[in-house]
Amino acid sequence: MVLVINKPLLMTIARHLWVACFIVWLTLSRAAGAAAQEQEIDLEKIVVTSYRVPVGLSQVSDNAQVTYADEIEELPAEDLGQALSYLPGIYVEPVSEFGRATSVSIQGANSRQVRIMIDGIPLNTQASGQVNPSKFPIEIAERIETIEGAASSTWGSSLGGVINVITKDTGDTFIPKGNLTGSYAGYRTQKESFDLSGKAGSLGYYVFSSIMDSGGKGPRDDVLEKKMFGKVSYDLDEFGKINSSFGFSQGDVNSGEFPDGTWEADPYRCQYGKLGWSKSFDNIDLALDFKNSRQDITRKDFDNTGTDIPWRTINSRDVLYEISVLSAMRPRGKDLLVVGADFDLDILKSTYLTESRALNLQAPFVNYSLRLDPWDWNLGLRYDHNSEFGQDLSPSFGCVYHFNRIPETLMRLNVSRAFNAPPLLWKYYNQDLSGLTVNPDLKPERAWVYELAAESRPIPRLWLKVSLYRADVFDAISNAKDAQGDWIKQNFQKFRRQGVEARAKFKVLEGFNFFTAAAFNDVEDRIAKQTVKDTDSPRQSFNLGFEYKHEIGFNLYINGRYNYWNKTFDDFQSKDRKFVFDLKAQQKIKHLTCFLNIYNLFDSNYCSDYFFPLPKRYFEGGVSINW
Repeated sequence: MVLVINKPLLMTIARHLWVACFIVWLTLSRAAGAAAQEQEIDLEKIVVTSYRVPVGLSQVSDNAQVTYADEIEELPAEDLGQALSYLPGIYVEPVSEFGRATSVSIQGANSRQVRIMIDGIPLNTQASGQVNPSKFPIEIAERIETIEGAASSTWGSSLGGVINVITKDTGDTFIPKGNLTGSYAGYRTQKESFDLSGKAGSLGYYVFSSIMDSGGKGPRDDVLEKKMFGKVSYDLDEFGKINSSFGFSQGDVNSGEFPDGTWEADPYRCQYGKLGWSKSFDNIDLALDFKNSRQDITRKDFDNTGTDIPWRTINSRDVLYEISVLSAMRPRGKDLLVVGADFDLDILKSTYLTESRALNLQAPFVNYSLRLDPWDWNLGLRYDHNSEFGQDLSPSFGCVYHFNRIPETLMRLNVSRAFNAPPLLWKYYNQDLSGLTVNPDLKPERAWVYELAAESRPIPRLWLKVSLYRADVFDAISNAKDAQGDWIKQNFQKFRRQGVEARAKFKVLEGFNFFTAAAFNDVEDRIAKQTVKDTDSPRQSFNLGFEYKHEIGFNLYINGRYNYWNKTFDDFQSKDRKFVFDLKAQQKIKHLTCFLNIYNLFDSNYCSDYFFPLPKRYFEGGVSINW
């Protein structure tokens, strides 16, 4: 099935979508009030990422969402990258199968403009500015928090959005609780994982490990990944609490042979961790965190002579040290004042550099949330001093209005100044080694970002959300050719990103929910009056599916994604304007869970990248034992 929707049609939908939503609200408000007593009451979702301390999701003016562990368990996902691809508003480019590097986009932003973290540990590298989410296990996630849109007043360099994986907490029982899972899939793929949690006295712990081995769909296409994670907490009674965590991922990933017989290997090694102390007083919470990450990325290129000796090897090592201090106070008992600072040291070594490079960062920040029913007002300010890219001041203003007479209905408005610093490597490329023209005068991208969103449950069975955004990006960075015809990273005077997104979830029957989403993103060079291509983001995106849960423990989840990627191809044509559906079925029987995943359910011939097509339909079956 091929679906093509043009820009005028989508913009027409965008212009009338708000009117339609308000008509729905006004029409159904009386029915909603009458049914309020019968409405299902959900516990307030909590989000940490917006203000770096726990806050009710309905109070934040950011366009945020939270996905919990029980929802993540329903997804047919092997890693963080796959899990993100099923979440509306987050776009992950599908490339080949397990372990392959991929890109993440939010609201039309480049993948390097999306900040990805685990427990607040930054993972974007100074080599590319990006993160390969496939490196990280999804099983350790207690929840995934996302901010769609700028978050510079809280996190600094994050013009496009933030994804923060909050890991599972340490155990609370003396008798350990655990899980053992094994599965087999197509392309000679096998995976085993194990986790265990418990508490002995004041010491709590959580450990996880997994190994995945895939033979691939062709020659030179195998993958071997090993991932581990551990967390320890210790209660100091009146002196607070200590938390520490450590994660490790290692992979040997081969590309498969290209049409000319050449191939590449992309082994990686990543470790990340945090040591933190926290203490709560009568009206103030204090926290101090020491964070570290080290990512080793290698690329080996092989010719078609059949030898296993690469003709070129490229190595990059990115090491980050960060200290974060934070205090949170609650004036009047319901407002929130957060004051803190980040101190970073980032060191980059690469084949593309003649010598290692380092940058340091100091960034104090303050955020204040004022609650005046039915309004929530949010103010933020952060000052970043980057030794390589100068200074940035990032204010933000937002508000939330709650329609108390219509259940679960609110509107959000947010205006912020945001920036995104380019990766350090782009400033210091060695031209003789890389073949790329260096631009030492490269400047950070800066933007004013405007967001408006509304969500409602006009009747108990229906939930709706509509959001609009616009980002005026100054000194936007994109590819260009210099006077000699060589490619160079260059600042452009002004780009405009704008788009609309709509989501709906409908409870058809007890335990049976239908969901859908649609989005349109447009990136334009305002000076040249041209659409900007190759932004790692889809121009059009659609999502639909359903979930079914039965009281006997049977779950069924089907998700379909359609992405029209904003790409240009000189010699090769993508095949991306079609739906790709995945399915997961589970049956739980006491401590035993059996599951079946079907990927590319309808066997779509899909590729966003000509050389890395999506695999044809394949199956995965497995068993999980809990105790």
